[in-house]
Amino acid sequence: MATKMVALAMAIVILATAKAGAAATTGTGPRSYLTSWDGPACTTSTGRMSSVGMCGCSPVRFHGGHEFNFRGETATLYSKHGCAGTPYQVFEDTQACGDFGWRSIHIDC
Repeated sequence: MATKMVALAMAIVILATAKAGAAATTGTGPRSYLTSWDGPACTTSTGRMSSVGMCGCSPVRFHGGHEFNFRGETATLYSKHGCAGTPYQVFEDTQACGDFGWRSIHIDC
């Protein structure tokens, strides 16, 4: 029950910080991507950040904050590694500056 509540709280935070979506790509421009920071928040104060833009399943490396940049490809964030666990579909720009529970992402290309 606590795990479901945490997942619900994380989804609410992401929805509350959602920004307007960008136009879809034609396949020749940049793809959607996720940037994650070690933190605190959405900063590189520790000097560590990671971006994922590959199609398919990828790990989310850092958990201090994240930003998804929608460029036409939707994605699904997962609460466990290997794109398992609680899913959350992303179809617009989103940002959450704080510890979050997503451990992997699947970008649909």
